Amino acid sequence: MLAIFLVTCLVALAGYRLRSLTRSGAVLTVVTGTVIGYGFGWFGLYLLGVFFSTSSLASKYRSRDKEPVDEIVEKSGPRDFVQVLANGGIGMATALGMLLTPNDAWLFAYIASIAAATSDTWGSEFGVLAKQKPRSILTFREVDPGTSGGVSPFGTFMSVAGATVIIVASLPFIDISLRFAGLLIALGLTGSVVDTLLGATVQRKFRCRACGKLTEKKVHHHEPTTYVSGWRFLGNDAVNFLAIASAAAISFLLLR
Repeated sequence: MLAIFLVTCLVALAGYRLRSLTRSGAVLTVVTGTVIGYGFGWFGLYLLGVFFSTSSLASKYRSRDKEPVDEIVEKSGPRDFVQVLANGGIGMATALGMLLTPNDAWLFAYIASIAAATSDTWGSEFGVLAKQKPRSILTFREVDPGTSGGVSPFGTFMSVAGATVIIVASLPFIDISLRFAGLLIALGLTGSVVDTLLGATVQRKFRCRACGKLTEKKVHHHEPTTYVSGWRFLGNDAVNFLAIASAAAISFLLLR
């Protein structure tokens, strides 16, 4: 337990130093990593590390080309504690479930949650770099890169790739068939799809009074934005949490 705690402290410190995490994000990373490590051992911590490292690299990849997207998305830059909770909170819940009522279904729900988080992150971070504009998953009309609910062939491909990386990284440690691995990849992708659907329908959206752009930000160009649609309490972090929870819940119900 102490070794797991010390490792998570080192990882969180490295993330903070590399500006991938804020101070609050680093603190919650320690909590998240320790709980997951206690529930699933070194494998759980390793898989969380795969998600964190690949997602951080994806966020930093061609970051200058993503600057226009920062005008749309609710948050950019280092992950704060809310973002860490949105991506790792379900993982902690599955770890606690494993500790209280040991069952392999908790393990697979955890793997599905990490696959979903990675799928969504890769789809978002790489999808905005696609040469063609994304289209709304509901209307199929072109939308600006970074718009919630937007999809593109390249972004979808990278979502599948993100989920696949997590499952492939798990294979040396868990004994499953290729068909079962495919199911876990599909569950991870399901989380990304749910995220997109929620983003297109009920995630809150605002419009900038200065430039007229649709955005997730409550303040744009140093002015309060105007509420346009969606549930006022449902921001991007809440959508991420619900999407990851859906993948984990489906996995648990199917495999318990």
